[in-house]
Amino acid sequence: IAYEYIASTQTQSKQQRPISSGTEKQYTSSGSGFVIATNGIIVTNFHVVDGANGIDVFVNRNGEVKTYNAKVLISDKANDAVKTPILDVGTSVFALGYPMSDILGEEIKVTDGIISSKTGYQGDVVTYQISVPIQPGNSGGPLFDKNGNLVGITNAGVPDAQNVGYAIKVSYLKNLLDSAPTPIILPSVNKINT
Repeated sequence: IAYEYIASTQTQSKQQRPISSGTEKQYTSSGSGFVIATNGIIVTNFHVVDGANGIDVFVNRNGEVKTYNAKVLISDKANDAVKTPILDVGTSVFALGYPMSDILGEEIKVTDGIISSKTGYQGDVVTYQISVPIQPGNSGGPLFDKNGNLVGITNAGVPDAQNVGYAIKVSYLKNLLDSAPTPIILPSVNKINT
């Protein structure tokens, strides 16, 4: 269904793939991503950067948007499983991302809901079904539990269904990080900044 990519850059936020047109870049798609480590490692979905001839990351800090070039560090199309706890149905979760930024604006959006099913589309064990509203551009953003623990990566929504979305379970990301060619030091304390 979907796969994670980890891109290496200076910082994170929204990722897009450009097509050059003279001196100005035009983008054919966009998505969300998030920093997983202090050395600028960003996580997003495979389909956000698949086929890109370049990846730009846009960071909005204090109203100033900066652009950084990114490159793919590692990808995992096989999604090998590791043993980590699976969340219960009904667990409260929330997502962060940049959905439909051309319409909704450039600032980060928060949506919340629950784990609706321990499996995703057609029983896919790699993903959760979630009631968190997911729109185009949310793909690749983080899914957190109420304690701020990363539990998934938003992946897809169903356009004709209300609040039916999917998120890749964080256990698949953990396996990918363990096989990275560069050491990735994960934070030991979870925290939600306000």
